[in-house]
Amino acid sequence: MRTFLMRRKRTLVFLFFLIAVGLGATVYRTKPWLPSLLTQQIFQKDPASGATEPVDLIFVFVDHYEPHHIASVERWEKMYRRIADRHRDADGKKPQHTFFWYWADDKGDITLRNLMRLAKLAYEGYGEVELHLHHDNDTSLTLTRELQRRIKLSQLTGAFVTAEEKPKTMYAFIHGMWALDNSREGQFCGVNNELEILRKTGCYADFTHSSWGTMNPTLTNSLYYAKDDPTHPKSYDKGEIVQVGGEAWGDLLIFEGPSILSFEKGKLRYDHGDVTVWDLPTPERIDRWVRTAIHVKGRPEWIFVKVFTHGAVARDHEPLLGKGADQMYQTLEKKYNDGKRYRLHYATAREAYNILKAAEAGRSGNPKDYRNFVIPPYANQKILANVPYQLITYGPEQIEVVSVGDTEGHFQFKEGSVEEVRGFLRHVVIESPFHGEPKVSVEGKGPAWVKLRDEKEFKKVALQW
Repeated sequence: MRTFLMRRKRTLVFLFFLIAVGLGATVYRTKPWLPSLLTQQIFQKDPASGATEPVDLIFVFVDHYEPHHIASVERWEKMYRRIADRHRDADGKKPQHTFFWYWADDKGDITLRNLMRLAKLAYEGYGEVELHLHHDNDTSLTLTRELQRRIKLSQLTGAFVTAEEKPKTMYAFIHGMWALDNSREGQFCGVNNELEILRKTGCYADFTHSSWGTMNPTLTNSLYYAKDDPTHPKSYDKGEIVQVGGEAWGDLLIFEGPSILSFEKGKLRYDHGDVTVWDLPTPERIDRWVRTAIHVKGRPEWIFVKVFTHGAVARDHEPLLGKGADQMYQTLEKKYNDGKRYRLHYATAREAYNILKAAEAGRSGNPKDYRNFVIPPYANQKILANVPYQLITYGPEQIEVVSVGDTEGHFQFKEGSVEEVRGFLRHVVIESPFHGEPKVSVEGKGPAWVKLRDEKEFKKVALQW
């Protein structure tokens, strides 16, 4: 009897062992990033502990922005100003919201009107516009064509085109359903060389992750470069960590947000930075985001907190446009902007990338000085138009824009001696826009009017072509 009981006990132990191994194997198969995350969290501490100078916190709020009707865009345009105007970072800058846009029912005219509303927010200093894309069963060719179509559409409102003498196509990316590089077991993508395609079409960084399941990278809480392997999905799973003195590698920079495991009310919780009405940005969550201390290796005093939302969803407007947003910004400004332990910087995706590249290049000091380090602001931050247009050049000697369409319109310029040009415009050239007496040349159907910045009245300008 005793021998039988011992054998039964050993059998039960062996069965429990097999179950544990099986569960472990299943968890590792679906969540291969867990061991790395657990190891990181063992050694987490307050990033400011032991620091002799303030730690700079770069806060980045990215939005999987998918409005289903124009009313949502109108609400954002109206409400976000009220929230942002009440808050400032250490540099006097308002909270910055990066709209990664995607409209499933993408009808050209409606999309342009929506993008123009977002362009106005960008011009007024409330954020920037980037690209979000849901797609499935694509090939390299169909994906490239779709990206190019959306890029051209965006550029008609001044997004994705840099305001410089020789404008470049640049954009940041978020993949719908977190399925970047066909990582979601063949669903919601279909393209194994997506990183390469993104790079070739002008993408400077991916802001999709962190996520969960098989899509989340094994490298958690990191800033790193990934190299595409066209024969396999999820090429971004591992890569080269961004470090001071390093250089770009592979195809694309992966800019991650926090991945955090914690116990709350006796339950295990996984937080990957999603802000919703069910998951508010509480002070406790903000503290955990900061403790992940995501930074460029060798520059631990500059830490990045990138969180995300689906801002166009009406039910989530409260944590984004109401009291929840106020509480989040108040916590950041009170606890992480005291000037002694922490210094706060609100940044767009582009600005955060620039600060990262400055750290990589060995720059130090105040990160506010590097918001435009390698990628200049987009045209929609310098020019506000109520008609689609193309930027030809933007520089100290000349600003040149071409209107797309034959409707009456206007161009407003944030900088320089010319404040606004109005009329049935086709082609506008401003020579010496930033010094001396500007010369304005206009092609169009009828009379055009120009207002200089130091004058109150518009003046009629003759057509030059």
